[in-house]
This record gives sequence, structure tokens and C-alpha cells, in this order.
Amino acid sequence: MTSAPIAEFMASLFSPLGPREIRLLDPGAGVGSLTAAFVQRACREPVRPQRIVVTAFEVDPLLQTPLRATLNDCADAARAAGVPFSATVIPLDFIEHASQALEGGLFSQPISFTHVITNPPYKKISSQSIHRRLLSNLGVEVTNLYAAFVALSIMLLEPNGELAAITPRSFCNGPYFLPFRRLLLSEMGLRRIHTFDARDIAFKDDGVLQENIIYWATKSQQPATVELSSSHGIDLQPDAIRSISFAEIVDAQDANLVIQIPTTQEDTAIARQMRSLGSSLADLGISVSTGPVVEFRLKPYIHRTAVLGTVPLIYPAHFQRGYVSWPRPNGKKPNALEDKPATRKWLMPQGCYTLTRRFSSKEERRRIYAAVYDPARVDTEHVGFENHLNVFHENGRGLPPLLARGLCLYLNSTVIDRYFRLFNGHTQVNASDLRALPYPSRATLIALGEQASEDALPPQETIDQWVDAVVFSELTGANMSPA
Repeated sequence: MTSAPIAEFMASLFSPLGPREIRLLDPGAGVGSLTAAFVQRACREPVRPQRIVVTAFEVDPLLQTPLRATLNDCADAARAAGVPFSATVIPLDFIEHASQALEGGLFSQPISFTHVITNPPYKKISSQSIHRRLLSNLGVEVTNLYAAFVALSIMLLEPNGELAAITPRSFCNGPYFLPFRRLLLSEMGLRRIHTFDARDIAFKDDGVLQENIIYWATKSQQPATVELSSSHGIDLQPDAIRSISFAEIVDAQDANLVIQIPTTQEDTAIARQMRSLGSSLADLGISVSTGPVVEFRLKPYIHRTAVLGTVPLIYPAHFQRGYVSWPRPNGKKPNALEDKPATRKWLMPQGCYTLTRRFSSKEERRRIYAAVYDPARVDTEHVGFENHLNVFHENGRGLPPLLARGLCLYLNSTVIDRYFRLFNGHTQVNASDLRALPYPSRATLIALGEQASEDALPPQETIDQWVDAVVFSELTGANMSPA
């Protein structure tokens, strides 16, 4: 049930539609908003299609009647424009039907489409579900319905066919979506990517928790350049459209095929600046892991306050001005975990650790919030880090204090936040995302750590100035960090 402005914008992305037969696929059609916008656009073309054939999938019985009514309206509009039109509603599960069709089980002749327009459903796919089995049989490894819908649509497109989709941008990074990115980037040439500056305007009726993007692609080789655009209001008129090299979207040397979306020239400058850093976490000898303590699994051993036989249990709520402030006796979270054989494997040895929050609220100013756990503040042999944290460590032990502080400053900088947003479109910060970041050398991080006090981090402007001076000035010869 895509809104009219979004549906019209998506329909406008396709190449000129006539004169030829158009075979349009609308998987998960809802009430037919996307198909209606496509047909409306086709009927206004200077040179109109010779024929439009629509295949619309909708498994929800409550939506099938309004969908058929929409397609009847499309038929009337096409007839008035002199365009032959036919439509078929398939009231079946798209994944099951398409998978069988691609395996040759339903049709003696293979089916293909010239165009796909889709706003697919968003839901995780269980590893034990029939959907996962059907997709795996086709060599499609995805973890979410939206990626499955797009993947099958790609496979059903004929050569040079076109696809316009609106989906969460979570597929742009992370290991779970890597097989999908391989399929998308090997089969389709990205032509246009559109982002939304304020998702609560364009999607205010949908309760959107992730950033969505609209993309248009053709079943062909990757183009040399890709158009990027963004909009703020509900009319979806792009604030600007810019053309950039495909190499600025996907780094050819990146085995993870992370898709970056630098919608402004400043974004492009930041991406180039970050790529000038030569180190990965592995190069630095640093690892990052999700906090090992899962509260509900160890609930009998968790206490609101520290008592004899317990150790600190650290949550994001303990972050205060760049350091861990423990305990917080009047806070909402517990403060202690029993140290005994049943819990020992979930604890880490006392040491200096850099931590980041794994989640931020939808519209927070920053995505990455880092803090240092300083063992000098707490007298204990072990410490527990809760699962809503990411923990930077060396082989399961703490970091040198200056390295931990420098890493904390680096992760809290504005340039890191801006770079992170180029490929991460949701409020979650996973360990895999942090591994994907470029880092300065170990010596540079230590030099940066020498700037910090042992009490609290400075204001944001000062952090940005330090990071620019210590990390980037020698590499770029100019101040490129946004303040």
C-alpha cells in the first residue's frame, strides 16, 4: 500500500516505455498502487507501449478485491489511451510460486518480465522455513523477505529488463546480506539510488524503524556512473541529482561488497578521506565482539547492586562523557553479576576496554557512541559486558590505556559518524560494521589517546579537531573533517 507520491516517483524512474510489449511484475502488489502509477505513466508517454501485460501477486485475501478494482481502473485508463491491457492476479505466495516457476515445475515455457516494480514485505525468514529451502534450491541465500522478493524478481527479469524497488537499506552492508549483494551487483546495473533525508516525513504513517531507499537497476553490466538523489518532503522532488563513479559506490577491492551512498560532494570527500587510512582492526591486532552477557540467560545471577561475590556488569546506561561510570545504583539497569563457575565463561578479565553501544534510538544525533572501561576506577578481577555492547579487545583481554582512549576518540568523531551512515541505514551498530571501518595506525591511535584526560572526553568540537589534527592532517594536507 505504497503512498501515491512514492509510487509515482518509482514509476518515473524507468526508461521510455514504448513502442513495445511491456510485461510488468508486481510481487506483493497490495492494493495495486505501484502498478497503477506505472500504467498511468505509460499512458502519458509520447510513444506508448504496444501492449501492457501485468502479473500481480497478492496472498492477502483482504487486499485481493481492492487490487482487482485497481487493475480494472488501469484497464479503463489504458483503453482510453489506446493501449491494449491485460492483468492477472495470482492469489498465491510469491516466493513459492516464483521458485517453482524458475525450476520449471509450473510452466512448460520459462516466464520473464520486462519490468518489475515492488515494495516487498519486510520480515525475517526462518532458517527452517519452506521459503528458505525453496530459495536455497535456487542458490538464493537471503535472510529477509524483502531480499527474497527482489532476488526472485531479478531472476525473472529478461536481459536488459528494469527493476524499481523500495526497501530498507540494511542490505548495503553486513555479512547476512552479502550473498544478496553478490546477486544484485553481478546481475543488475545500478542506475539510480534515492535516499530520504527525513524518513519520518515520507513514511510518517508506516512507523518506519529503518532507513528506506529507492533504487532503479537494469539487468545488464554495471554502468560507469550511478545517479544519486535525495529528498526531504513528501513530494519526493529531489533536492539534487548527482552522477558519481560506480567505484565510489562499491570499492572493487572490497570482498564484502559494501554499498556506500554518498549523496553529497562532502560525503564523497569523507569516503575518500577515510579510504586514505591504511589499517584494519586485524592489522592493529585488535578484535571486536558483541558483549557476551545475555541478561535473560543469566538472570538468576544478576543483581541490582554489587554484593559479595559479584563483579561489575556493564550496560550502555553506564556510559558517561566517554567513560564507564559504575555503579549506577539508582539507574534502571542492574549493576552486578555473580562470579562463579556457571558465569565465568561469560566474563572478561579486568582490563582497559573500548566499548560502543549496539543500538541507538531512531533519530539520535549520532550512530556510534563509544566509551572507555577504565580498570583503575573499579577494583575487581573480572568484568561482565552486556549484549547491547560491542567490546574492543586484544585476544580476549584489555587494551593498553592510551590505545583504548585513542580508539574511543576516533569512534566518537563526526567524520566516523558521517562515514558510517554512508553504508549503514539502521540504528544498529554490529561488530561486523565496526570491523568494516578503516582505522589509522596503532601509533596514531596512541598519539590521539595522549590528548584525552582520564576523567571525561572533551566536547564534540574538540574531539573533531583532535582527530583531524592527529589522524588526517598528515595524510590529506588539509582540514577535511566536517565540524
